[in-house]
Amino acid sequence: MFTLARLLAATSGRIVTGSADPSLTFAGGAFDSRILSPGTLFFALKDVRDGHDFVADAIARGALGAVVERTPTGVPDDALLIEVTSVRRALRRLAEALRDDHPIPAFGITGNVGKTTAKQAAIATLGARYRVLASASSYNNEIGVPLTFLNVEPTHEVAVVELGFYVPGEIADLCGLVRPRVGAITRIPDVPVHFSRTPSVEAITRGKAELVEALPADGVALLNADDPRVRALAPRTRARVVLYGEAPDAELRATDARDEGLDGLAFTVSYRGERAEARMPMPGRHLLAAGLSAIGAAIELGVPLDEAALALGTMEPPAHRMAVRRTPGLTVIDDSYNASPAAVHAALALLRDVPTRRVAVIGDMRELGVFSDPAHEEVGRDAARSADALVAVGELATTIARTARESGMREVHEAADAAEALIVLRRVTRPGDTVLVKGSRAIGLDAVADELAREAVAR
Repeated sequence: MFTLARLLAATSGRIVTGSADPSLTFAGGAFDSRILSPGTLFFALKDVRDGHDFVADAIARGALGAVVERTPTGVPDDALLIEVTSVRRALRRLAEALRDDHPIPAFGITGNVGKTTAKQAAIATLGARYRVLASASSYNNEIGVPLTFLNVEPTHEVAVVELGFYVPGEIADLCGLVRPRVGAITRIPDVPVHFSRTPSVEAITRGKAELVEALPADGVALLNADDPRVRALAPRTRARVVLYGEAPDAELRATDARDEGLDGLAFTVSYRGERAEARMPMPGRHLLAAGLSAIGAAIELGVPLDEAALALGTMEPPAHRMAVRRTPGLTVIDDSYNASPAAVHAALALLRDVPTRRVAVIGDMRELGVFSDPAHEEVGRDAARSADALVAVGELATTIARTARESGMREVHEAADAAEALIVLRRVTRPGDTVLVKGSRAIGLDAVADELAREAVAR
């Protein structure tokens, strides 16, 4: 929350129209008029589309005002407009000012797999003792991270921030705002998501290393001991390094992992001579690292091990990420938010052990560059081992379907898009089936998962 007076002081903005009451208070910031909450301030950012074209819609939906570079058309005469030279720069300056007004320790998270799950887990483990400021959804870039700090309140005691990487220097720049005291890197697989945007896996690794390089000397770098690329980053930081994982040399170690199927994963966690029982309320052995990193962050920021381990079981799973949606008709494993080869194989491994009839809905894995064809072929072979029926969705997924057939899978269906996939699934699924839904975000399979779950209840 912040006032108009704080906004103007931080951004050197000028009121063009509307109220000049310095005590006017905004509940936060937004850049998408379709999903903003009433009481927020709209930032007319220019990206693929020009945010100035949506200021009127933002005001109509309850925004108290807008930060603009020019006066947009169609806006009520009494609407509050604050003009600045650069909306993007104004957003960053306001976020920096609010961070300085309310300085709190921060936990930064990056990696190619498991960032958002680790973030949700850390909200729970740190929430055992503190009020947590956390990035919403996947707000992990130069827009989302500043918007996170626009929600800071005097009662917040710690921040949990996800940090994404697309270009060199991006995470380093974001760390200048976040100032993390504890940082965690989850996983950097052989074929990372968004690979086509970067020249090599080594470049991605260097980008992720920017987080631990930014940590202070009295900070803590949590590195996944089970990922060779991540653990090799230890020399890149001046902070104290804590290896976490199942490896024998992990200081923060998980042992006796017990797979509870679709109900989650239980394990024993050990650190500095202490032990506690912990549980991840999300299925999949591959998510254990995310839970461990969250426990580690909580411990390093003052939460006792036993409290952090217990609190992990209360985490709220991120939307469309390994969400098990049980209905009287179907069980839907909704992992539709995005897809990388490592994540798809992990999801199929979970489906493989389900005792019911298994249906895999697998969409394109986008932005894999030169790895695209072999990655989709390997998923096709894995689907043939893991499912009784396959619905391959999208142009790239035709390779998944072809390879699955060549691997001996009998029931293989293809769909051009999410809408057609839903039509196919209405014909293919049977009562009692377990359906895995997984694909790149651009395919829109989250709508398929939602509709499957809704229709299964209605059956």
